[in-house]
Amino acid sequence: MKSLFLLLPFLFCFQTHAQVSSYDEIESEMDSIKSPYKATGNNYIIIKSKRGNSGVKKTEAADAILNSEVTEIVLVYSETEPADIAEREEATQERWDNLILTYPELFQFSTTYKTICQCKINGDAESFKATQGFYVYINGPAPKVSTKEEAPEPPVTKASPPAPKAAPTPNVEVAPPVAAPAKVIEKEAAAVTTAAAVVATTTKETVSKPVVQEEDEEVVEKTEVAKTPAKKKPVVSSKPRKANNPKACRPACYGYGDEDLHQFFKDNLVFSKKQKKKAKKWTANVRIQINFDGSIKKVFVTGTEPAFNIQVEEALKGMNNWNCAVKNGMAAKAEVRFILQFDKESKSMKPTNVMTNPKASPKCMCVSDSEIFD
Repeated sequence: MKSLFLLLPFLFCFQTHAQVSSYDEIESEMDSIKSPYKATGNNYIIIKSKRGNSGVKKTEAADAILNSEVTEIVLVYSETEPADIAEREEATQERWDNLILTYPELFQFSTTYKTICQCKINGDAESFKATQGFYVYINGPAPKVSTKEEAPEPPVTKASPPAPKAAPTPNVEVAPPVAAPAKVIEKEAAAVTTAAAVVATTTKETVSKPVVQEEDEEVVEKTEVAKTPAKKKPVVSSKPRKANNPKACRPACYGYGDEDLHQFFKDNLVFSKKQKKKAKKWTANVRIQINFDGSIKKVFVTGTEPAFNIQVEEALKGMNNWNCAVKNGMAAKAEVRFILQFDKESKSMKPTNVMTNPKASPKCMCVSDSEIFD
């Protein structure tokens, strides 16, 4: 009995949630389908996925299952164009990281993870879009969340009948019809035809003017639509380069490796005398997303000193292009992570624990573009 009482505090203090901080720490099973995803059973809720780094949108349904046992989380996304394949890895990581940022409680020790791509070139994008998101399966029935329905709009009161119908002149209705002479009828008919001709000419004039305006508007719209793709051409037109050797590989690296990366921060992070004393305690976690042409797409800097974080971000804005990652003979997008901290020997900030994704084998060396590409 004594041992049982000693174990009780440990049982109550035992954490059911896994310590997950990023997508790299979970093992997700990959799969692809060519038709919209169909959920299994009814014990699940759906959370809309999101790209970027601001987290997913909170919902009442997700908040209601935070204390439930999550058995499985399935991410469903779509690819209907060839260009989507190039961003698959980056997009998948951003979606998972956003869910982890908003709902870390859903990632538990017994939870399994799947990533399913609705992959079909020129497929029905609208049908795929309706089934996208995170499917969070729980042990037991999904809690019913009271959805607040919007109050129905007040009934529209019918307007009073028009004045001509409400107040007809009695003389017109009671007066008996009088037969008109033939000459009068011919004159009236001629007057009607002339009036009809006048109306026809006026309608032609009024109709012709809007037609010209509509054509002008269409031309303006076409020119505006033609301008929008022109702004995106620098990004869309660039394609991954092919290496001379189909088996060529290279990790994403700056210059010729870590020494050049250290030299960059040594040259671009200059501190005052007061800052040098405090800089020995500063650290910053740096995350750089690199395009397949070596240019920097996004930069994320987090650390204990906000002013130092901003200084690092400003320095990275002036950074030259990297040597892009090469995988299976093709230039690829990559992500580089490292910890920036003070180095006593060089008396400057030095990147440590440099990690690249995709990970390169020990045989893959940091070499120049001329040694890999034409």
